[in-house]
Amino acid sequence: MSAPYGDGESPVGVLAVIGPTRMPYDRVIPIVDITAKLLGAALKN
Repeated sequence: MSAPYGDGESPVGVLAVIGPTRMPYDRVIPIVDITAKLLGAALKN
């Protein structure tokens, strides 16, 4: 799972999680998405 983040105009980087097959990805995916959005919001300010 990966999610890009940036300053709103262009991507600056990508946040990703790599884990074992048994990782509860259904719980991790929303956390990665929210974290990427927070990083993008921090870059805008």
